[in-house]
Amino acid sequence: MFYPSYGDTYPTFSGAIGMTYEKAGGVGLTYTTREGDPITLKDRLTHHHTTGMSTVEVSSQNATKLVDEFEKYFKELNSNPPYTYKTYVIKSTNNRDKINNLVTWMNTHSIRYGHPASSKATRGYDYISQSVSSFNLNTDDLIVNIYQPKGRFITTVFEPTSRLSDSATYDITAWNLIYANGLNAYAVTEKVAIGRDYQLKKTVDEAVLSKPYAYFFRYASINDVEFLGALMQNGIKVRSAEKAFTSGGLAFDRGTLIVTRRNNEAVPDFDQVVQALATKHGRHLYTATTGFSDKGPDLGSSDINFLKAPNVAVLGGDQTSSLSHGQIWHFFEQQIHYPVTILGTDYFQNADLKKYDVLIVPDGNYRMFDENQLKNVQDWVSDGGRLILVEGAVRSFADKKGFGLKEFATEDKKKDAEKKEKEQKEKEGPVKYEDAERMDLSNSIYGAIYKTTLDESHPLSFGLDDTYYSLKTNSLRYDFLDNGWNVAILKGQVKPVMGFAGYKINKQLANSLVFGVENKGRGQIVYLVDNPLYRSFWENGKIVFANAVFMVGQ
Repeated sequence: MFYPSYGDTYPTFSGAIGMTYEKAGGVGLTYTTREGDPITLKDRLTHHHTTGMSTVEVSSQNATKLVDEFEKYFKELNSNPPYTYKTYVIKSTNNRDKINNLVTWMNTHSIRYGHPASSKATRGYDYISQSVSSFNLNTDDLIVNIYQPKGRFITTVFEPTSRLSDSATYDITAWNLIYANGLNAYAVTEKVAIGRDYQLKKTVDEAVLSKPYAYFFRYASINDVEFLGALMQNGIKVRSAEKAFTSGGLAFDRGTLIVTRRNNEAVPDFDQVVQALATKHGRHLYTATTGFSDKGPDLGSSDINFLKAPNVAVLGGDQTSSLSHGQIWHFFEQQIHYPVTILGTDYFQNADLKKYDVLIVPDGNYRMFDENQLKNVQDWVSDGGRLILVEGAVRSFADKKGFGLKEFATEDKKKDAEKKEKEQKEKEGPVKYEDAERMDLSNSIYGAIYKTTLDESHPLSFGLDDTYYSLKTNSLRYDFLDNGWNVAILKGQVKPVMGFAGYKINKQLANSLVFGVENKGRGQIVYLVDNPLYRSFWENGKIVFANAVFMVGQ
């Protein structure tokens, strides 16, 4: 029980005693065990009621001790915190949306934060380089120190390394919010006091021309994705820059959203609609008086791509993972507020895929993709469809006719791996029965964070920095695409930045694919070997997923 978001781990970091009461029984009025014992619904209700009342009773009998321990839990932090890092510094140079999203999250957990009183040179653990280095602490930086009631929880979600006393753990072993949000930050061993309350830097929009040639919007966060969806749903035609450019003396990165007056003539009150949406979504609005750029592609260039508003379908039902399906559905409905259609696995073969531009297949264990079904999907992709495969869904299409993704182990690699494994067994001797589970850990991953090598130029990586940290919760291994784009990869010998992964699986993950795109006819297949929407907290992964939906193949 290492992950801090469970009902018995989260309370522990808040000074409480976290416990889970769980009674087996399946579904129905009566469940019969393997031993033949019946467990009724009445039994289960009675047991839960008894344990619940017993907990209240024993707590009341030990009320003084419980309160004393609760108080001691927090006093220890103020006097002598038992942790290496006392302050976490999030640099002000980060994307303001990402910082604001983190601040919003900290507010929900009653975490105190602010700005330092003064600037100074200091040293700390650099999350990007994974080493201790010097840096300048600025008064605009966001700081979070552990001298507060939530100090232990702060350490749990921000500390750069996770220490496990036993590798036989339950659930994921890494969840660091710096990596999850793609932030530039430092962990400092000294206390940095909060000098003033945190103030989010608000960029004041420049004076907007009455009828500019084009509007520019930066694209670097999930907030920008939501804004893009709003523009599309309001009938605004949007373009995206495939290459960086400079206009009006300002530099704009790849992925920048461009809304030109041309092609939007049919939109009533065009300028008012664009400006109102920008205000509603808090987007900084830039304008241009000409389609010519100071540097880089002009707005009429082939490097400025039209983004067609996609009709999106998601596979759901039997054989799909309800967790993965729910994460995807939540992403569209609750986060970016973009319409999506659910196609059930029970009638998928009769669905008219021509109605959709994007088909998302969540993680799952699929039996439905036989030869005929694969051929139908393949033809749809070739006609211009975009197929997005998430985690376990990738397995159903790898090594299949018409699809370029291959299992990592070729025959030569298999023979080499088998030879090495045989040599290792001969060296170590046979495994004891009691040691079998622990030996299997060497081939396992428990939600570890890996630093990938990223192709920044591909649309799938728009809005990210030059590095992407992936939360890997599976041991799937695939070769690089021979005829495709290997957008995020694990290059060379790898090991987790944080979390547990067995030494054998780390060796096997060397030079393997994380995210890739295969062009097929007029369409594309996006392979997401790692689930970028896992539990909806990996914020940088949401940008990757959004790019697969809106940017790839446009």
